[in-house]
Amino acid sequence: MSVECPAMSRPAARVVMVDDHDRVLFLRAHEGESGSTFWVMPGGGLTAGESFEEAAIREIHEETGLSIRLGPCLWTRRHVFDWLGKHHDQFEVFFLARVSGPVPIGGTPDDYVHGYRWWTLRELELSDETFAPRRIAQLIAPVLRGRYPSEPYDCGV
Repeated sequence: MSVECPAMSRPAARVVMVDDHDRVLFLRAHEGESGSTFWVMPGGGLTAGESFEEAAIREIHEETGLSIRLGPCLWTRRHVFDWLGKHHDQFEVFFLARVSGPVPIGGTPDDYVHGYRWWTLRELELSDETFAPRRIAQLIAPVLRGRYPSEPYDCGV
């Protein structure tokens, strides 16, 4: 995969984890200073010398306890935000991972994570919750039908 992280951004990998029932896994995140709550896909920053793929696999294992096989790279996203009073510029790369059977979630997620949920497309379409990326219902619909982009594209904030 040839995706380049912008020079000033922190590189991060995220996983669009989809189960046998076409539900997508999200972690419920809470930012303590602002009090905002939102849903984010599992993932996190790369360590020194780590590829986006390696980080995605490691982060999934750390946050969910699962070992996965990555599918295609779907999207990228540059997100500039404030977190706990600090300004951040993060470049994320999203990979698909399909999982089968009962999917028990374990692992040790970061302390800002306060639960998880598997969401159906219909639930995403009807929800007034905040998701990252925000237009996930539109983005995930073709993926659930097996239509993947030939090259990853910017999915927006």
